[in-house]
Amino acid sequence: MKTRVHYPEETKWKVIEMKKDGYSNRTIMEKLGN
Repeated sequence: MKTRVHYPEETKWKVIEMKKDGYSNRTIMEKLGN
């Protein structure tokens, strides 16, 4: 069973902004998961 997540555009941009600020993927996923 494959799980492939499609994020809304809004979320995608949040992630991009956070990456620019130097957040790690794990931190981002934790923030978005809450």
